[in-house]
Amino acid sequence: MAAYFRFILRHRWLVLGLMALLTAASGLVMTRGIFASSMGRMFLGEHPRYQRYIERAAVFGNNEAALVAFEDPDPFSPKSRRRLRKATTAVLAIPSVRSVRSVLDVQEIVASGEDLVVRTYAETADFLPGGAEGALERLRADRFAKGLLVSEDGRYNAVIVELEAEADMPAEDAPRLISEILDAFEGAGYERSGLHVVGSPANIGAIISQTRFNIKRLFPIVALVLVLAVWVMFRRLWPVAVTMTVSLVAVIWTMGFAVLLDRHISVLISMIPAVILIISFSDVIHLCSAYLLELGQGLPKDEAILVSGSEVGAACMLTSVTTLIGFVSLSLIPTPVFRQLGLVLGFGVAMALLIAVTLVPIFFSLIRQPKPWRTGTTGRVQDLLDSFLSWASGLSNRRPWTVVFFFVLVLAVSVIGLMRLKIETDFAKRLPEDHAVRVDGRYYNDRFAGANVLDVFLETNEPGGLLDPKLLSRIAAFQDAVQQMPEVSQATSLVDMIKTLHAAFSSGEPDADPLPSSREALAQYLLLFEMSGGEDLERLVDFQRRTMRMSVQMKDEGVRHTWNTGVKIQEQAREILGDQVEAEVTGLICLMGEWLDKIISGQRRGLLFAVLSITVIMSLGLRSLRVGLWSMIPNITPLLVLGGVLGLCWDQVDSDNLALAMIAVGIGVDDTIHFLMRLRIESGRHRDVQAAVDRTFHFSGRGIVITSVILVLGFFPFALSEYLTLHIMGTLLPMTLIVALAADLFLVPALVRLGFIRY
Repeated sequence: MAAYFRFILRHRWLVLGLMALLTAASGLVMTRGIFASSMGRMFLGEHPRYQRYIERAAVFGNNEAALVAFEDPDPFSPKSRRRLRKATTAVLAIPSVRSVRSVLDVQEIVASGEDLVVRTYAETADFLPGGAEGALERLRADRFAKGLLVSEDGRYNAVIVELEAEADMPAEDAPRLISEILDAFEGAGYERSGLHVVGSPANIGAIISQTRFNIKRLFPIVALVLVLAVWVMFRRLWPVAVTMTVSLVAVIWTMGFAVLLDRHISVLISMIPAVILIISFSDVIHLCSAYLLELGQGLPKDEAILVSGSEVGAACMLTSVTTLIGFVSLSLIPTPVFRQLGLVLGFGVAMALLIAVTLVPIFFSLIRQPKPWRTGTTGRVQDLLDSFLSWASGLSNRRPWTVVFFFVLVLAVSVIGLMRLKIETDFAKRLPEDHAVRVDGRYYNDRFAGANVLDVFLETNEPGGLLDPKLLSRIAAFQDAVQQMPEVSQATSLVDMIKTLHAAFSSGEPDADPLPSSREALAQYLLLFEMSGGEDLERLVDFQRRTMRMSVQMKDEGVRHTWNTGVKIQEQAREILGDQVEAEVTGLICLMGEWLDKIISGQRRGLLFAVLSITVIMSLGLRSLRVGLWSMIPNITPLLVLGGVLGLCWDQVDSDNLALAMIAVGIGVDDTIHFLMRLRIESGRHRDVQAAVDRTFHFSGRGIVITSVILVLGFFPFALSEYLTLHIMGTLLPMTLIVALAADLFLVPALVRLGFIRY
């Protein structure tokens, strides 16, 4: 490291010019980034089942829709009909909207002699006895409307806004889309406060709003908090200027690389600038602290730069490698957004270190030699820090077994919590209880059958296969079995249409079977329906009568729960339908549930890879396999505590918490490295173990505490985000870092005092 510092100091102007050019180029590339990503693209990528889902949706329609619910106990009154028609017409004119369905579009099927009459319930209200009230009563009994477009008591209506089925439809369009839908209803005369929007577009819209929050507000808040923290710790401007300059350069390089990989910036990628800023501050603070301490030992300025850089720079390099491993391990999660997140964060950590060890020594050489650290208010801060470090060192020396026993007790409780972990993902529940999305979701679920819909496609072996009466009878039995599942609130399909048609022509035969008994009758019913003006048959069955769609409304919106229900439905299909029909359960939420198990497996593999790799790096860096292995105890402790807190405090843990553990292990190990590498140096200078530990606390303990405070304060603004994944970055991650700091300041010295860690 000393040779590298001498080289850059000798060519400092050339190095500064090169760094400026690279920063300008990165900034230019960064301007090409756009907020554009789709949920499918982020989580499912090129997964074959997702591509199949898009193909199915293009033919049968898309079940990922926005549903607008509102109160209207008299939907067929002239005023209500005019208002609703005006709203739905305006919504249909919005780009990317494929279709709009409301109570005005639901068709009633009746027989008139030998003819079939297909008309809307709104038309029924105009000329049949009972008028609007009678039409509403009949609508409430309609299988395709109740629980979906009209509530069971008839007081509430819903409008289904179906979107175009496009794999790369930007998720960033969701907030605009929801706003335009609400504007259309408001323009038609609806009170905005009485409109409740649910469905994937509403959830995605809320997530995208958080993306914009991250870029526009969270990053400046984090920067301000870091600047204030550095000022309080050092009480001088040059550390603030150095850390901010170096960190901003690292952020620009990192985001330039991110845009080169993919110019679409998603909600997770948008948090990278703040994370890199925090990590860069940590590296620079260690270098500044060591530089001031060496000056305090009486070393000349140039020698202090070289000595502090050589000793702390080596530790920073090792910490950056371990942090890089923790971040890159995210790439083992088989999801495009996590692969990109891992690669970009890994690149950012490497660049943050390179920029820090390059620019910081140059800045030190260009500024005047600082005044002694212990003057004025800065001295008082350092005195308090000295007192704390002295107490921590003394406690670990006097009562090492007590310290070890305390941590063993904490770990035992944490293991109990770990055993209670139940992992699930519900995108709506990533938002707070009082968020509009959650409030609207409860409103809809209390009045309707549920906004989470999965599709079951049943495909026969040959064209016209669905016209086999025996097969259709088995499909009806299968649908009844699905309907009886406790996870399902309602299931509808072509079977309901056929039953309605058959009942219309069999009204005088009370003992008639619910389904026709001949292939000819089935074909004739469907032909009569279309010839009589019936619409939307293509949403239920394809033209060849080979494939049909069953829509299943779920009571729960958890993606894992949805997939598990889908697996049960497929098992029911195999049992009831046999080999004659191939059943495929699909839907965006359902597919994410299938992929979630693979994501969790990838997270576990990534976490194991990170722990094992860091163990190897620690052993090599500390030049001792024994010390490397023992050093992982304080590094694993924060992860176990994190898992214990989640298991004990949360009934259901979001899958993104596992990704948080991978980030935590990469960052939390840094303090252990700084402590043990300094301990190795001091152990070579002092034969007395306690003297070596005391000197380690003096030189590295200060930097460890300061950087931990910087990290905790830096991540804390993430708690301002309403989105769970980012919120836990500001709550659970700081908690994990505090546990890591406690383990390094108390458990590590205790293990040294007891002889478990020794050089």
